[in-house]
Amino acid sequence: MHSTRVALRVLRYGSYYMKLPKGFSVNSMHAGIKKKGYDLGLISCPDGARAVGLFTKNVNPSYSITVSKKNISQRIYAVLAHSGNANCFTKAEDLKSTEDLCKAVAKNLGITPSNVLIASTGIIGRAMPFALIEKKIPALCRKPDDNFALFAQSIRTTDTFSKISTKTISGKNGPVRIAGCAKGAGMIQPDMATMLAFVLIDADVSRPVLKKIGSSAVARSFNSISVDGCMSTNDCIFFLSSGKAEIGNSPAAIRRLERAIEEVCVDLAKMIVSDGEGATKTARILISGAYSQRQAQQAFRAISSSVLFRSALFGENPNWGRIVAALGAVGIALKENKFKVTAGSLKERNVTIKVHLGLGTHTWQGWCSDITPRYVHINAGYS
Repeated sequence: MHSTRVALRVLRYGSYYMKLPKGFSVNSMHAGIKKKGYDLGLISCPDGARAVGLFTKNVNPSYSITVSKKNISQRIYAVLAHSGNANCFTKAEDLKSTEDLCKAVAKNLGITPSNVLIASTGIIGRAMPFALIEKKIPALCRKPDDNFALFAQSIRTTDTFSKISTKTISGKNGPVRIAGCAKGAGMIQPDMATMLAFVLIDADVSRPVLKKIGSSAVARSFNSISVDGCMSTNDCIFFLSSGKAEIGNSPAAIRRLERAIEEVCVDLAKMIVSDGEGATKTARILISGAYSQRQAQQAFRAISSSVLFRSALFGENPNWGRIVAALGAVGIALKENKFKVTAGSLKERNVTIKVHLGLGTHTWQGWCSDITPRYVHINAGYS
C-alpha cells in the first residue's frame, strides 16, 4: 500500500499562504484536453481518507459519475479530476476506459482501482482523449506541487476565476483545517449545479458523521443556488477526511466542525453564482413565513429558477408579479394581505430580496444570478 509520509503542505493562492489539511497532496498540469491552461488534477491521500460524495440526479450521468458512485464507499487514496470533456454519452465502452484511468492512477500509486475517484467536466458527447490522459498520469502521480490554486484552475471550464475557500478551527491538540475548491458558472440549478467541488478535511470523524455534515452543508449551499435552472450530467462534490487532526466527539466539537464546513461550502456556492455565465447581478433570496421548511425551500427554488424573475432582475425592474406567478406555479397559494416582498436597490451588483409568504414561521435562503443577453451568447457558441 502506498503510504508515503505527508508533511504539512503549504497551500497558496491569491496573495497569501495557508497550510493544506494534513494528510493531503495535490498536483495539476496541462495535459492537452483543452487547448490551453491546466486541465488535469490529482488529489492524493497516501494514508487514505474517509469519503462521502453527493452526485447529480440526472439519469444520464457521465461515466466518471458512475465509477465514483461505485467506489465512494471505499477508503479513498486518490481523486483524478479534469476539465474540457464531460466524459459522457459517447459510447458504452467508455465506461471501461474510465475504469482504466482509475487503474492507471492506482498502478502509479500502489493502490487498488476501487480506492480512486474520478470527476469530469466539459462538453457532453465529445470523444474523450483517454490515451492522452493515461500517458500523463505517471508524471501527475510522481511529485505533487501542492498548489491548490493550480488544482482549482485544472477543473475550470467557462469559469472566469478559481473558487477556493478555507477555514481553520481549534481541535483537541492543535488546528483543524478545511480547504475547498469548486468549479461552476453555467447549468446551475438548485440540486447542486454543473459543478465539481472538493472539500478536504483533516478532522478525525466517522463516515456517518461526515455524511451527515456533508449533506446538511450541501443543502444550505450548493442545493440553494441557481444560475439557469439546468441540471448537469456531471455534478458531484466529494468530502474527504484524512483523520490526521483530533476534533473530539463532543456535540460542541462536531457542531463547530459542521459550521466551518458549511461556511466553506456557502462561500464556494456564492462564488459560483457570482461567476454565473454572463451574470451582472447576484440576488440573495430570503424566504420567511413558510408553512414548513420544505415549503420555504420550494419557494426559493421556484423563484430562483424563474427566467422571468431573473430577466426582471437584469432589467432592474421591480416586477414582484413574477414572484407571485412563480410561487403559484408550484402550488403555493398566497393571501394578498399577508404576502410581502421587499428589496434593496436593484441597481446594485449584490441585491437582497426578502419574500414573506405569510403562511407560517419557517425560513430558507439561497442565491441566484440574473439572466442576460451575454448568457445566451456564451451558450449559443459553447461547443
